[in-house]
Amino acid sequence: MSTKDTYNNVLEKAANLEVATETVSGHVPNVRTVNYVYFPNESANTIYFITSKDANKVKEITANNQVSFTTSPSEAGTVRVTGATATDANDKKDEIFTEMTKRYSDFQMDDQKARDGMQAYGLTFTEAEVIGADGGKVEF
Repeated sequence: MSTKDTYNNVLEKAANLEVATETVSGHVPNVRTVNYVYFPNESANTIYFITSKDANKVKEITANNQVSFTTSPSEAGTVRVTGATATDANDKKDEIFTEMTKRYSDFQMDDQKARDGMQAYGLTFTEAEVIGADGGKVEF
């Protein structure tokens, strides 16, 4: 399997992402676990997640949109990205919710008011490190 194939396999199978932002008070990393979706046919180097508009990570991303992340380890391996750019992805929110519901059996967000209270982000990057069998760097 090529490194790129392993990369795609990991992103399809990993349970979650651990996303690191910088605190608003500055220069302190803040890591949290988020559910995510990946649309490889649209963009192989963008991962999407949603969060409450009131979450600290929204304030942190507004102050500094450079983030890093790693997938939760799985048998397939791990993908790690440093220096992804987080951008508003609310225009894809419906598609993200649909895929989240398919990917996570306990994820249900049918209430429109609850959906309106969520912020969607795309994390776009130029390079990913694949850790595990057939690991290496993938460049976009």
